[in-house]
Amino acid sequence: MSRIGSGWRKCMVVVGVLALVVPLLLAFAAPVLAATLRVNNGVACSDLTGNPYCTIQAAVDAAGDGDVIHVYPGTYDESVDLGGHSGALTLRTVNDAGVPTPGTVTVDHEGNEAEFYTTFPGMDGDLTIDGFVVHSAYPGIEVEVDGGPCANRNVLIQNVTATETADDGIRVSADGNVTIRNCIASDNDESGIHVTGAGGDVVITDCTANGNGYYGIWVSLPRAASTETGVAAVNGWGDVTISNSTANYNEADGFYVVGSAWQGVQAKNGSGGNVTITNCTAVGNEGSGFDPERITGQLTIQGCVALYNVRGVGLDELDMAAGVLVNGSIICGNLCGLGNVVPQLNAEGNWWGCAGGPGAAGCDTICQTDGIAVDFTPWISSITASASPDPVTAGSPTVVKFQFHGGPPAVYLGEGPGDLRGPAPFTASTNNGTLNGNGDEVGEFVGANGTLEVTLVPDTAGTATVTLSDPCGLEEELTLGVVAAQAEFVPEPGSVLLLGSGLMGLAGYAALRLRSGQGLRVRKR
Repeated sequence: MSRIGSGWRKCMVVVGVLALVVPLLLAFAAPVLAATLRVNNGVACSDLTGNPYCTIQAAVDAAGDGDVIHVYPGTYDESVDLGGHSGALTLRTVNDAGVPTPGTVTVDHEGNEAEFYTTFPGMDGDLTIDGFVVHSAYPGIEVEVDGGPCANRNVLIQNVTATETADDGIRVSADGNVTIRNCIASDNDESGIHVTGAGGDVVITDCTANGNGYYGIWVSLPRAASTETGVAAVNGWGDVTISNSTANYNEADGFYVVGSAWQGVQAKNGSGGNVTITNCTAVGNEGSGFDPERITGQLTIQGCVALYNVRGVGLDELDMAAGVLVNGSIICGNLCGLGNVVPQLNAEGNWWGCAGGPGAAGCDTICQTDGIAVDFTPWISSITASASPDPVTAGSPTVVKFQFHGGPPAVYLGEGPGDLRGPAPFTASTNNGTLNGNGDEVGEFVGANGTLEVTLVPDTAGTATVTLSDPCGLEEELTLGVVAAQAEFVPEPGSVLLLGSGLMGLAGYAALRLRSGQGLRVRKR
């Protein structure tokens, strides 16, 4: 046999072996694709075949690592146990077309467990709960994810409404990160949002926790949180970030971050990490608006509103904090503006309810200082109003700007004092026309250098006064001249046709004269 033939036969053998082995190797190496399981109790369903499932629990029991469960519109009378599930899992509400749509599914069960809960030892995998409305005689959501030593399991809860439960609205614990966003947790018997332990970062944003029987938002040490708060968030190792959220009229604190808590709004981190609270509002809480304790990293409360609480901002047990900043906020109408302050506190650039600053008549006080001098200079003391153009034309819009400042030295608050998410905590009114197209209303913080803007459209000639005021007595007004709009020329019927005919005749005459002036030549053939 020739060498060429022998080599060809050997090559064919190798190719044949590879043809058998490679598919097996690829099969073992190929990733397992996540499946989408459907739950719909409004059509023909089966918890055995799952096309679709009738109950959320049946879909959870059948789900594998990374699977997504789409729950179709309806009310589901069940309590879903996620405990024992291994691998990542997502539960999401969808509309009839299968498009993710928050608020289309209500889970309401009168049993002895939360609507979504985990039995011991919890769930081993990342968990996402998205879009549900829950009611319960227990917490609406009570979940723990824990992968054991060195694990890092994360929880994301978003677009959830947990109201009128007999316990916490949302209670979460994880050995990784906890993220809660765009949720409503109001009118619960205990706390609104309660993060009872986290091994990573805690992020709470765009949430509302009002009228709860204890705290609005609570963050406490890992696995050591009380269950008596409205909104509780716990962080032991990473950073705590709370932003764009509201916690009003709770029976304890509004925002509470602490290892042991009893106040209205408190943010606490007991073992490292920073705590940052921005663009948040706490009104009418029976404890503190904001009450952070036992923080060893940097504490920042900025661009917030603490109004009509027992204490605006409570600063207890912060001797180990790397630094404490309370800046650019509105702190007024409270029985005590700041309490139990610490030496490293920077409380500059706040509005205290009057031009005189803390302790002046009409301003909040700084109490329970234990003789510590507080750095609150400079503070917001006045507003400068301006508009362009002046005078204004009736029926035409013009922007009126209010700039907040104080000093000496001068201080500007970036985008204004207080919660900057949308409508500012100020009331604007005018005696001539409308503001922002809707009559008397608040303005929006925009731009830099602490400005609030409203758009005035005056009705009649004369003057227009725009007045800006807040609940604590800060007021400024600007009076503008208003001129009448010029009347538009409206021709009589038929005059446009006559004018057009005249112009055409004039144009023809001018053209004839032009050609005559140039000389008219006729070529003969």
